[in-house]
Amino acid sequence: MPLPDSFTYEQGALVEPVSVAVHTTARGGDMKGKNAAVLGAGPIGNLVAQMCRARGANVLITDVSDFRLDKALECGIEATSNAAEESLADASKRIFGKNGFEIVLDCAGVQATIAAAVENVSKGGTIVAVAVYNEKPRVDMAVVGDRELSIIGTLMYKYCDYEEAVGRIASGEIVTAPLDSRHFPFEAYADAYRFIDAQGPKSMKVFIDL
Repeated sequence: MPLPDSFTYEQGALVEPVSVAVHTTARGGDMKGKNAAVLGAGPIGNLVAQMCRARGANVLITDVSDFRLDKALECGIEATSNAAEESLADASKRIFGKNGFEIVLDCAGVQATIAAAVENVSKGGTIVAVAVYNEKPRVDMAVVGDRELSIIGTLMYKYCDYEEAVGRIASGEIVTAPLDSRHFPFEAYADAYRFIDAQGPKSMKVFIDL
């Protein structure tokens, strides 16, 4: 679809991951006025948190990387927590008080995050499994049953999600500039991948210029 003339090349390149965030948050149901926890503050987690906010949720985002949490702050996600220093239960109590959170979106995809999601989401709450899990996680189904939790899967996006993503970026609801880490010329594309490997969680989005 045509992009607005006001778009930068970087914004255009980020329509695809924003579409993931649009689709993923829609799978979580009505978020207006609800408390939501996003686990993982990489590019997808950052954009998912921004979309939760755009849909009217109060948002907490967690990660083990202060760099990524700082990027979340730059994008306007004010409630952050370093999971290596603070448990999800403690972060939830600090941010949401006794109400906790009704929705949790796992954008990290490791055993620790899905376990924390199941253990801490409110009774009757919703867990959206956003990440691609490298290993099959173990889920305590006794807790899932006892608390009547809903675990929802999500994959990619649809054309309507692309359209909404463009609109959300154009309106300023989704901020992308803080995610721009570095540009490489096409001839140095291999250096771009080496940069990503070397920087790890200290980079967000790397661009290869054509």
